[in-house]
Amino acid sequence: MKALQWMPDARLALRELDEPNLTSPTSVKVRIEMTGICGTDLAVIAGKEEGVTHVTRGHEAVGVVVETGAAVRELAMGDRVVIDPNYSCGACEYCLRLLPHLCVGASGAMAIAGLNVHGTFADYYVSEARYVHRLPTGMSWERGVLVEPLACVLHNFQEARVAADDTVLVLGSGPMGLLCQIVGRRLARLTVATERNPYRLEAAMLLADAAYLPEALDDAEVARLTGGRGFDIVIDAVGNQLETADRFIGRGGRIVPLGISGAYRYAIAPARLIQRAVSIIGAGEYRCTFPLALRLAHQMPELDRLVTKRYSLEQHEQAMRELLGYDPLTGAPVQTDTLKTVFEPWRLSPEGATTQGPLQKGDWSA
Repeated sequence: MKALQWMPDARLALRELDEPNLTSPTSVKVRIEMTGICGTDLAVIAGKEEGVTHVTRGHEAVGVVVETGAAVRELAMGDRVVIDPNYSCGACEYCLRLLPHLCVGASGAMAIAGLNVHGTFADYYVSEARYVHRLPTGMSWERGVLVEPLACVLHNFQEARVAADDTVLVLGSGPMGLLCQIVGRRLARLTVATERNPYRLEAAMLLADAAYLPEALDDAEVARLTGGRGFDIVIDAVGNQLETADRFIGRGGRIVPLGISGAYRYAIAPARLIQRAVSIIGAGEYRCTFPLALRLAHQMPELDRLVTKRYSLEQHEQAMRELLGYDPLTGAPVQTDTLKTVFEPWRLSPEGATTQGPLQKGDWSA
């Protein structure tokens, strides 16, 4: 089968591997129909995060069950499913304290598909059945592939204690930022977004209550939007925007780092945090929000419109160049006209397809 693996020479490579077999009587084998490219994958390719070599990347995926172990009762061949990639062990100190998102397993780290164990950028994938969830009848692949990132967003909102009277600022309108805007519109009084990319800014203008170029959101505009208070919650969905978050957070506010950039550093002023009662919240992996995300996604038709490009695994270099916004080999800029890009391992078309046309207000029901 085909699979995209991270190689010792710091590149993603398409490899031909043996098809995986069931690993236990409680495991299932899934034919991957669609698998999303996540910011963590881009961080590794851009050199911002370490990647485990010879591991198949990918952890956001939907597909069809093609084989089940003898002890599997809850799933059957032909079921359309979404995969939970976080394999908490259930036995470590954190799992026993009902904190599975902090699981350290037997090796000091939770097994996460696509990060430290084989993932879903492949034709087939094998998982324990308890990490595979049947999709509701009629749910599209596009909506299903966003369940895992939606679970991350929901966990961060829970940890930030977002309430109905809160004002929320989302810095960045990539896929995670846009999901934050969708959730924020449902939970908070006001959700504001920033974005520099014109295509993504257009989407943010439709999903958030208001959206701005970063340089257009200044102190005066924040005061106007929030009645002079500053925002109650600021979410850094880029990974390097804590200076801006600190600038616009209000008294008693919560700053949520969400985007990943391992080399980024920010010098905090503890006295400022103490005097203004500001919290910085690192939420970690999602905690028990995957089933909730699956239920809510069924009620969010606007998620279908977030998947705007799809490629075959063979087209991974083209897809990554576009998502990074530059060619990693030459440094030349590349226009990013996509919201969420996915791989379709069984895709036959030789060309990448824009699955949606120009965005219009009627496309969204948020």
